[in-house]
Amino acid sequence: MPLLAYVYACAIADHDSLFRVDRATSDRFASCSELGSRHNAGSDQPDTVVPVTELPSLLQLRESLAAVARDDPEPPPHARAFAAWIQQESLERTPLLKTLATQAAAVSGPARQTAHAAVLGYAAHLDASFIIPFVEALDWLRQRQYFVAGRPPTFEVDGLGLFGIAVGIVHLDNPTRGPAQGWLEDLLRRSLGSQRPADWNASLIAAALGVLAGNTGALAAIEVSDDLRTALAAKGLMSTTAASRATAWSMISGLMGAVDGMTRAAAQLAALAYLLRDTSTLRFGSTSVEDVARVLAGVARSMRRWAWENNPRTSKSVAAHWEIDNEYHVQDMLWAILAPIFPDLDDEEWLKSVGQHHPRADLAIPSLELLVEVKFMRPGGKSVFGSVIQEVAADASTYLQEGSGYRHIIAFVWDDAARTEEHAELRQGLMRIRGVRDAIVVSRPSKMDRGERHRL
Repeated sequence: MPLLAYVYACAIADHDSLFRVDRATSDRFASCSELGSRHNAGSDQPDTVVPVTELPSLLQLRESLAAVARDDPEPPPHARAFAAWIQQESLERTPLLKTLATQAAAVSGPARQTAHAAVLGYAAHLDASFIIPFVEALDWLRQRQYFVAGRPPTFEVDGLGLFGIAVGIVHLDNPTRGPAQGWLEDLLRRSLGSQRPADWNASLIAAALGVLAGNTGALAAIEVSDDLRTALAAKGLMSTTAASRATAWSMISGLMGAVDGMTRAAAQLAALAYLLRDTSTLRFGSTSVEDVARVLAGVARSMRRWAWENNPRTSKSVAAHWEIDNEYHVQDMLWAILAPIFPDLDDEEWLKSVGQHHPRADLAIPSLELLVEVKFMRPGGKSVFGSVIQEVAADASTYLQEGSGYRHIIAFVWDDAARTEEHAELRQGLMRIRGVRDAIVVSRPSKMDRGERHRL
């Protein structure tokens, strides 16, 4: 039986409608490309193993998760807020959450809902300017009664709501945090002890208790799912082990939890980015933009073995000339260098549209929020260098816009005329552009002589 069919078949028929199992969203997930075989990493390995042998499948997995995690106005506001919060580290990076929080702060009286308080909790965790409205909403919540006999539970079993309040509380000052934390911990323990299914919602409730109690608060009977634990580890809210990360990878690559829709897909997308950083073959541990720059800076040295032969090396071969004649050839070369190191490397990445303009970056490493922009300089005067700087500046202003998912650019320039005396000044100009973390300029090696037919 196909995995998604199995997931649907096992779904709880009377699942509480408060949490809105998103069939339409999961159907979008099911329509995505075939993801290939499941990859299981052994829990006895010292580091999580993310396979790199099936790169198209890995890229399809990321794209599929991103499609499901995309904001949908249909779910309640705290579900949208969670999906935005789990994927970003600052409120400036998620204008949607800021908008939702501003709207929630303006609600008062009978129109106020527990979901509004949760939205403010997510926003307060990222930006202190929302702490005051969050505390006001928190006081309102604490005045309500929960687990009242004869009344169906709502907020007290709402994982997204409880978790939003928890992450807001951990950012409060001690005088305010103590009483609020004690109140919520009691509510969470009662909720976890109410014999609800061990599903995504229960995992969020356990995670809320774990965040408040320093990772040890979750009841043994209902643990935090490993995909959520890994996503929270990326935000520094929970610890994780190699075994937990391996299980998270198995869950994500196996499409486990697809029926949970937007919120779980967003958590899995954040977890996947963390796993890819953690398991890059560049070095053990996390990698950085600087690591990528160091690899690209070594390209000039690598060109010493670039095939450019005057005579065949063997009796059964012809003289090889690996020509680099345009920007696409340079991109191909960099892909061959970076793809084995960064499993989520993508090429010709379509970015967020700017009006009628649909920008497309050369190479992208989403887990590092990094774009590599390639420029090819042909022979010419000083204006050639100025044009490259202007092009990269224009790229940076377009590609690094709010909500694009990218914050850094490395400019890689191939100088086909080998004007090495100009490279230092060019690099200085590129490095002054906001968002450009490094600039690498590589000359066409002297051995790659095109001959008289290319000379003008």
